[in-house]
Amino acid sequence: MIHFKSQDFNNILYPVHTIKRGADIFSLFPSLLEYPEFTAKLPPTLPIDKVFKYIVYTYDQKSPFFLQIEDLKVRKIESVKEAGFEPSHKGGFSAYVKLMLNCENTLINKMIIRYCRLQGKEFTNLVASQEAFYQINLQLLSNIKSETDDAIKFSTDKAKLDEVATKHAERLNEKARKFLSQETAQGIHDDLWSLAEDEAQNIKITPEDYAD
Repeated sequence: MIHFKSQDFNNILYPVHTIKRGADIFSLFPSLLEYPEFTAKLPPTLPIDKVFKYIVYTYDQKSPFFLQIEDLKVRKIESVKEAGFEPSHKGGFSAYVKLMLNCENTLINKMIIRYCRLQGKEFTNLVASQEAFYQINLQLLSNIKSETDDAIKFSTDKAKLDEVATKHAERLNEKARKFLSQETAQGIHDDLWSLAEDEAQNIKITPEDYAD
């Protein structure tokens, strides 16, 4: 296990490195109660104090784990051990912990996304980018259909559309990875875009939001 000095954690958003195992994080950090994601009911094998520590260590961009461990897989393993999750005698983690590490637990994914937002990352811009991606593709496809009935020309234009869509998708995915502290797991990306879709209904999108 990699060990860091206490001062290495000075700039993280929540000083979870100072709390004892089993501590009531809501008493220590009452502002977390403002966000329902953190009060979601998890199985007993995933106590919230350990889960929250793992999230901070892995996804806080001022955490020494984030700053000094470039390999995401290694960062997650070191973070989860530091958070207090012990591997079994066989050397692996429990099924619940593996789901968390693989971003296959939607409740924890939502906690991670909320934590990324708490760091001041621009979620509105992400929502706007997703909406722009959808609208651009819709408009391009609409133009193609309205401009030609020729099958060959339609096929050519459709290929160009696919190329444009691919470039937009790559830019969108890069924004998502940056927002999620370089997380690449498909599960949390799916949850992120699902939340963005829901929030798009409540956010007034302006032309400025579409800019990079």
